[in-house]
Amino acid sequence: MPVLDAVNAASLGLMAAVTWQLGRASLVDLLTAAFAVMALALLVRVRLNSTWLILGGALAGLLRAAL
Repeated sequence: MPVLDAVNAASLGLMAAVTWQLGRASLVDLLTAAFAVMALALLVRVRLNSTWLILGGALAGLLRAAL
């Protein structure tokens, strides 16, 4: 099973790299960083379903664009 261990490690590394790149590209100002921190807190503390976080983020983006 060492081959599968290597594949798992490589896939985790790729996911971490993509997460880092997406985070750097999307957190462009203080408001988006605050939304990200709030979403992380809701995800970890309240264990809110990620579907609701996505819908909340879409709503926040629509409201921000409207203002």
